[in-house]
Amino acid sequence: MNERPELFVGGRWVSSKGTERAAVRNPATGAYVGSAALASPADVDDAVAAARDSFDSGVWADAAPERRAEVLHKAADLLEKRAPELARSITGELGCPIWFSEAAHVPNPIRHLRYYADMARDFPYDERRTDGANTSVVTQEPVGVVAAVTPWNGPLSTPTLKTAPALAAGCSVVLKPPPETPLTVYALADALAEAGLPEGVLSIVPGGREASAHLVAHPEVDKIAFTGSSAAGKKIMAVAADRIARVTLELGGKSAAIICDDADLDAVIPKLLPMALMVNGQACIAQTRVLVPRHREAEIVDALADALRGQKVGDPADRETRIGPMVSERQRDRVAGYVTTGRSEGARVVTGGERLDLPPELAGGWFVPPTLLAGVDNAMRVAQEEIFGPVLAVIAYEGDEEAVRIANDSRYGLSGSVWSAAEDRALAIARRIRTGMVSLNGRPQAFGTPFGGYKESGVGREMGPEGFRAYLETKSIATG
Repeated sequence: MNERPELFVGGRWVSSKGTERAAVRNPATGAYVGSAALASPADVDDAVAAARDSFDSGVWADAAPERRAEVLHKAADLLEKRAPELARSITGELGCPIWFSEAAHVPNPIRHLRYYADMARDFPYDERRTDGANTSVVTQEPVGVVAAVTPWNGPLSTPTLKTAPALAAGCSVVLKPPPETPLTVYALADALAEAGLPEGVLSIVPGGREASAHLVAHPEVDKIAFTGSSAAGKKIMAVAADRIARVTLELGGKSAAIICDDADLDAVIPKLLPMALMVNGQACIAQTRVLVPRHREAEIVDALADALRGQKVGDPADRETRIGPMVSERQRDRVAGYVTTGRSEGARVVTGGERLDLPPELAGGWFVPPTLLAGVDNAMRVAQEEIFGPVLAVIAYEGDEEAVRIANDSRYGLSGSVWSAAEDRALAIARRIRTGMVSLNGRPQAFGTPFGGYKESGVGREMGPEGFRAYLETKSIATG
């Protein structure tokens, strides 16, 4: 059992001033995993006050970049020593397959800490500029107190993606993880505290919507970094506007995978499915709209259906499992509801869509089978709304022009992919898609490239130098 009866406020373990607790259950079985105290508004106030005091004192903001780098590197080392334990913890509270926890959910946070440690040390904070007569120093300073609000589908990776660059820049951070997955994230507190992060600089206060709303509206918060739904992002943006708080918003997606008429399906499908089904389909960058040439529609639908039927669904602790459960019963019912909606709109359920026949030990789990919807029109809800589950929608097109038009016919613009035997053609199409990230033929993005989207998929960028600069303010000093 993983019991977290206290909150991490200002670098100390303290009892919550509220009474709520989150009981965490294994999504695959329904078995009790552990619990965590949830923060009340009073706890959030204490966390923000600690962050403000620490920032204004300069104990971290004025620390030498080399010192900040040292702490982040040591924290990364400490997490790495706990990697197997952390992977099991993430799979236990989120339900993603253990192999994915080991390959991504644990290594990526460690990599983020090290990347931003190096950036903190090497970044050119001062630049001297002259026009021939006058000279100024343009300097970069930490933005201040950061409220980081994170979702349940990245229990350790998303918190670290915000905390690492913020701390590297010299900010103080109040991290608010969700009640669905509040357990593994405390390993970040343990590691940073042991690594020497001064008291007050980091607080971790799990909570629900009330705690989130109180945190983002707090007048002492200078910057809000949020990952979640576009609907919540709009509310945060409106609240931030009242005091001109800085924001980075990484929001929803409905990404299109464009399969060109010259694509080799034997090469495409094994690479496309992991991009569509990661975290059991619960990923904002999932490639869930599959755009196919009309004259190859039947062929591609058959191939995708066969591949989906071959995905092993079951216990995420089993290394052979490809698809685990949804994070909660509510999420399971939401995804199943979208399949029903697709049918009512005229889509055809080719495979999936029904409750699974699972062994008795998984009968209490929240599973949705990999589902393929064919005959989808891009105006349907299942093509326009983020389902956040293992549901793919096949949409037919006539020619590259229509493929680009359909891909762009979305309020989202987070990710996407183009699949073609001709690299120049794939690149030309990718340049025309209004989205923040595109993969050619399933290639992964290079580490250090920016992550974020167009339109309702967000504001600003995370990862890379862009993710570091998001936590800095620019000041010009006239020197002569």
